[in-house]
Amino acid sequence: MGALDLRNAAARLAVGGSAVFGAAALLLTLAWHPTPLTVASGLIAATFVPVALVGAAAVRARHGLGWVLLASGVCLPLATGAYRWASAGFATGAPWAQWAPWAGWLDGWPWVPGVALIPTVGLLLFPTGRLPSRWWWPVLVADVGVLVSLTIWTVFGTELIDFPGHANPTALPGAAGAVAEAFVVAIVLVAPLSTLSAIAVTLRYRARRDPAIGLVLPAAWACAAAWWACIVFVSVGGDGADVYAAPLESGGMLAVAITCWIAIRRYGLLDVRTVVGRAAVYAGLTIVVVLVYVGVAAVVGTVAEPAAGPLAVGIAVLVALPGRQLLQHVVNRLVFGYRDDPGGALRRLGERLAGAADAAQMLSGAAQVVRDVLRLQHVAVEVHGRRVAEAGRRPTAAVADPDGNSDGSPDGNSDGSPDGNSDGNSDADEVLELPLVFAGEAIGRLRITSGPERHLTLSERELLTEVSRQVASVAHAVRLGEELSRSRERLVAATEEERRRLRNDLHDGLGPALAGVALGLHRARGKVAADPDAASAQLEQLTAQVRDAVDDVRRLVYGLRPPALDELGLVAAIGEHARALGDVRVVGTVDGDLPAAVEVAAYRIALEAMTNALRHSGARTCRVSLELNGALHVVVEDEGAGLPDGYRAGIGITSMRERAAELGGALTLSRREPSGTTVRAVLPVGGPP
Repeated sequence: MGALDLRNAAARLAVGGSAVFGAAALLLTLAWHPTPLTVASGLIAATFVPVALVGAAAVRARHGLGWVLLASGVCLPLATGAYRWASAGFATGAPWAQWAPWAGWLDGWPWVPGVALIPTVGLLLFPTGRLPSRWWWPVLVADVGVLVSLTIWTVFGTELIDFPGHANPTALPGAAGAVAEAFVVAIVLVAPLSTLSAIAVTLRYRARRDPAIGLVLPAAWACAAAWWACIVFVSVGGDGADVYAAPLESGGMLAVAITCWIAIRRYGLLDVRTVVGRAAVYAGLTIVVVLVYVGVAAVVGTVAEPAAGPLAVGIAVLVALPGRQLLQHVVNRLVFGYRDDPGGALRRLGERLAGAADAAQMLSGAAQVVRDVLRLQHVAVEVHGRRVAEAGRRPTAAVADPDGNSDGSPDGNSDGSPDGNSDGNSDADEVLELPLVFAGEAIGRLRITSGPERHLTLSERELLTEVSRQVASVAHAVRLGEELSRSRERLVAATEEERRRLRNDLHDGLGPALAGVALGLHRARGKVAADPDAASAQLEQLTAQVRDAVDDVRRLVYGLRPPALDELGLVAAIGEHARALGDVRVVGTVDGDLPAAVEVAAYRIALEAMTNALRHSGARTCRVSLELNGALHVVVEDEGAGLPDGYRAGIGITSMRERAAELGGALTLSRREPSGTTVRAVLPVGGPP
């Protein structure tokens, strides 16, 4: 077993111990003369089980806070339960009271890390697991020294810490005086040390304005105030001061622990899902097995008491085997989402897409489903560099100032210290970027942030890859819709521009020419009788002007529709242009009349695709095929270099797509095997919908 396995095994064992000690502390508190203060202490001990869970998750992630939280989560429930056991044993004198001194001993030394470790060392390390800077090392050393001194006193002191008059089983009588003096000094130092830790948290917050730190900050100062209040109570309160000091110590420390736990969960500082999931499974399984055992034993015991125990055990085991699988499935779905059910994830995505009202909602819904199915922190869909949809909480990042510092401090440190040790977490969030590819064209990417301290498993990556294909289809549809909307806007603008151009050409060219011809005819008519030769010469000039006007009209008409389409037909017109380009073969026939707009669009698309194939792809040959089958299919194939990786459409391809979209059709590009490109346009003969 390696070091990692040993560490994880120790963490799991500690979590189990915390759960047992917390339950025992609460049960013993309720069973032995409960009072409001003792019940509060028992509840505090029970609530430290989640703290141990978070500590185990931090240990798995090698986070500096892990062992601090884990030690406190185990020691406080242990000390509380031992205290209640010792109290009952010393008061009743029952047979089991012989263990009361040892219970009082267990109440002593675990109390030190239980109530003092988080307010001192824990706050210094929150939230990164490292000190704010090297200048805080003396404070950390002082914290450890005080905690060690307190532990030594509780282990080797003459009397039990919470039971004066009862001898400590491990006392060192010869060193009693020195140990007692060290204890007094150490207990007095806890309050100022917790105050220094609160100051460290304050400096971190002022430097980063991190909401996770801001959540813990009030609790840090409240805990420091509680320790100062404890010193005051112990100093002036007499023998009964401990009754109030103990809840203050535990309550202040509980406030810090709970706010740390909330900050870790709310702001994703650690991934505690694995630990929580396993704990939930085994806790639920334990409850089920106990209930089944008790129920079967109670029922069978009334009929056949000797067989009740073995039968109850057997039935409990039979229930436990399938029960664990069922609980594991339920917990995995709640904690990990659809990680183990790719089919369920795709079904949920399909249902969300089917219920979307428009394309924009489809992408937003797809991003939300991707986030939900794997419980991710943030998911963003980007199309051609533009973020079009996102779901979840964006990962925070330091904002650099003009001098290059991450927080605006003069030295570039997050807490103003001169060592350059930033407060930020060096372990960046894992970001997975999956390309969105449709029909061989990269149209965007799916950007996934798993969350701090969480690494996506192979199965999760495979599921995300499969889901990204569905998202790519949605993104393509959204992009086509946007392009169609833009192309229609451009079509309207182009139509108006064409009308303006025709108006100007007719007004500025053909109009003056015809007006000049009319004026010349009027003058020539006046010369016919008096000077026939001059009239004839003027008529020849007018004839030339009319020919120029006719050429202008032909030019305008050709711009609207190529004459070759009317003279030769679509296939022959494309073939004539192909012969001028080179080795291009045009095949296919188009029977029947096509709408004029479809003919023009097919002609322009074919010419542009042939030109691109022979001039830009390096192809020596090209093949054009036309087929009328419900819609006009125009296919241009070449054997050139093909589409490069990450290809993005240029002006020519965009123009062809717009021509197809104007008629309600579509144009796609795809790679050919082994090389080359295929341009396929589908043009409905009925026009746009």
